[in-house]
Order: sequence, then structure tokens, then C-alpha cells
Amino acid sequence: MPQLFSKRQLFFKLALSVIFLLTLVFYYNAWQNLSTLSIFVGAYFLGVILLFLDEQYLYSLYAEKIDYTEQRSSHYPQLISRNFLFLLCLPLLSIFVFTSSGSLFGIALILSLNFYLLVEMWQLHQEFLLFKDRFLDGVKVDFTAKLVRQICYGVTAYFIVLLLVLIF
Repeated sequence: MPQLFSKRQLFFKLALSVIFLLTLVFYYNAWQNLSTLSIFVGAYFLGVILLFLDEQYLYSLYAEKIDYTEQRSSHYPQLISRNFLFLLCLPLLSIFVFTSSGSLFGIALILSLNFYLLVEMWQLHQEFLLFKDRFLDGVKVDFTAKLVRQICYGVTAYFIVLLLVLIF
């Protein structure tokens, strides 16, 4: 399978996720309670690792073999964690976890999933055909660079709302 992201881009996603985690830890003074900190950091890294492993290795466990005679715009695998249905359910799950569950583990996991996917969307926003194949496969809409940019802005606004829900 061809690699969609370079090693530098993968490192950027992972480094930005760690920086975001450190920002959250310092904002909430989380180092004062080590058990809570370890749960939060562990769950956050679990989310990042799950998305990273799905992209690099796990897809081969559930993906069908690519038929190269099929006319697709790319030969990248369809990942469950970047599937359109998953992306539609993630905001609903996120709002539930943030407002109703009270689970620190769940909050950290959901934050990491949302942030990692947000960074990945912005990395692909200029390549709108790859963006469509990656996140919106099966959606019957003519995609343009402007529409992809609007989707990225919408996802960023959604993420900011999630952070506001978390703060208040």
C-alpha cells in the first residue's frame, strides 16, 4: 500500500497531539493528582495510538483486498476510523461523553480522536480528491477545494465547541 503521509507529516501529527495533551495537563493543573493524570494521559495516548495503528497496520485485518481493476481515484485503503459514518457518529458520541458520562478516560480518548482527525483533515485540505477518498468516500457530492476548506473550518469550530463544553 502506498503511504499517504510522509514520516515528517506523521511526526507532525503525533507531536501536535503531544503538545495539545501537555496544554491540557498544564491548563487543568493535572500533575497535582498523579492517578488522575496517569488515567488521562494513558487514555489520550490510547486514542492517538489507535488512530495511528489503524492507518499503519490494523486496516489489513478488516480491509478487503483492493481490486486494481476497479476505477477509484486512489488505492488507499478505506479506514474504519476515517469512514464517513464514523465521522458522523463521533460528534454525537463526543457530546455524550463530555456532558453525560463524566468519565475521565472517555473524555481523554474522545479528545485525542477528535484532535488527531482534525490535524489530519487540515493536512489533506489542499488535496481535495485525497480528502474525499479519505474522509468522505461514498458521499455523492461534487467536491471542490472551497467545500473541503469549509468542512475543515466547520470541524475546527466543532472542536472549539467541544473544548468550550469541557471548560464549562
